[in-house]
Amino acid sequence: MKNGKKNSIKIGTFAADKKGVMHGKIYGLGLGIIPVTFEPQTSKEGKSYLRLFADEGYEIGAAFPREANGLNYHSVSLDSPMLPAPVNAALFPDKENTGTFNLVWNRQDEQKDLKAEATVNVNVQQPQQTQQTPGRRSASPTLAL
Repeated sequence: MKNGKKNSIKIGTFAADKKGVMHGKIYGLGLGIIPVTFEPQTSKEGKSYLRLFADEGYEIGAAFPREANGLNYHSVSLDSPMLPAPVNAALFPDKENTGTFNLVWNRQDEQKDLKAEATVNVNVQQPQQTQQTPGRRSASPTLAL
């Protein structure tokens, strides 16, 4: 991140049909171009949200309505076994094309991405010397973490 500014990267473009389903493609994740639909849903509590489905019909995420500074958008979480971690993005209405939406991703601040590292020491401990019973083998070394 240079000069404290975030670079927004557009990773998808979508168009809404008459039923409110958004059709488009996600790109730029290193997985090729993926056809995706955002399908309107209602939770048990009556709140609206969108479920994301890849072209093959499997669910890859969800999007929840948000508002910031008078701008309505959807907070999107994408996940797949092909991704090393979930991808958080935002779905905004296109300012110039009504009915078109842009999926935008920002790299998280490096400070937030740093995680504490844990070191695991693995030591092989020899069992204590005990008197062996004839015909029995001594115990194997144990693994202590």
